[in-house]
Amino acid sequence: MDWSGSYSIAADGEVQPDLLIRAFEALCDAVPLLNGCLGRDPEGFCFRIPAGRRPEATVRETDGTPEHEEAVYLAEMARPLDSGRELCRLVLVRGERRARIILVLHHSMIDGRGGVTLLEKLCRNYTALSEGRTPPYNAPGVPAQLSAETLLKTRAAGVVETSVDREALRAALAAAPQPDRLRVVPGRLRLDAGETTSLRDALRADAFSVHGFVAGAATVAVRDGRPGTEPLDLVCGCPVDLRNRTDPPVTVEESTNFVSGVETSVPVARDADPVDVGRVIKERLDKAVDSGEAERAILQAGQFTAAEPVSVDLVVTNLGPIPEFTAPEGLRVTDFRGYTTTTMHGLLLFVVTSYDSRLSIEITSPEGLLSPEQRTALEERTAELIRARTMNQERA
Repeated sequence: MDWSGSYSIAADGEVQPDLLIRAFEALCDAVPLLNGCLGRDPEGFCFRIPAGRRPEATVRETDGTPEHEEAVYLAEMARPLDSGRELCRLVLVRGERRARIILVLHHSMIDGRGGVTLLEKLCRNYTALSEGRTPPYNAPGVPAQLSAETLLKTRAAGVVETSVDREALRAALAAAPQPDRLRVVPGRLRLDAGETTSLRDALRADAFSVHGFVAGAATVAVRDGRPGTEPLDLVCGCPVDLRNRTDPPVTVEESTNFVSGVETSVPVARDADPVDVGRVIKERLDKAVDSGEAERAILQAGQFTAAEPVSVDLVVTNLGPIPEFTAPEGLRVTDFRGYTTTTMHGLLLFVVTSYDSRLSIEITSPEGLLSPEQRTALEERTAELIRARTMNQERA
């Protein structure tokens, strides 16, 4: 009920607050659920859209110093939503010739790709208003014609069951306990453009993917932060976007959330090769996707009622290259960041993106899971493993 994510861009230049708020309100007209909140009735959870309600839009001024701007920005990125009141929030953080736009979205209505799409629509509305044009996203589009359940049935015969026990799902969700809200501690690794190019070239030569390599590097870094010299079995979870795995594919506009996940157990020795570990994770992920495991998992009521959920040591989610955001003349978007505002017990999350030719990895965890020293060691070890590959050499 309290799970939300923050999606943000940094831009060089000045953003006009009044035009940004108008662009945001137009987007809320185009996507009415942005004006809503969550509630419960005898049938379970439900969306409510109070008449005339608008979500919060806040402008935060800073004193012009990079330190204060960063502090305000991180505080707003981490400020969670109260789903009983709102599903969305807009924040503009203004610095010295630099602006950060934050769109906070509740996870009940959107996932990672959907959040990026809504942020781009906001940018297009703002650009249009800056140029004296009508914002392109100001009214609802054509509603989806197919339900997610129907779309799942279009997968290859035998991959997914043809019926879903909706009553079992509803009962499981209604009985699921509300977890405690946990503060997120964020960290970040960001390569420069040269390092990003070198990494991609090295992985291409190895016939390997960025996602597989980062998953391997993150898993090795987690192992190296634990005591002992013997190999440990670690579980790496990978979200699976199902939209392009249906026929016809599902657009972001047709689905609030259409993401499942697969967990991979892999033995990891101290100082293991990230490529070797990553290949095991990637092979397992590909097999699970091909067999329809991800589609089946999202429809299983048991995942909400299990006394002991599957233990996952880390989750690596890859949003991939983020397309260039639209901006008016005089404004240039230089960076994108996205991570959750709240988290679950034990969840160590790596979010991988690429923007402006630079690979970024957000490393977030619940407060108290790692000591400051452990967090620093994890971030430094992950960076070391990844940068070793950018230099196309093995770690000594």
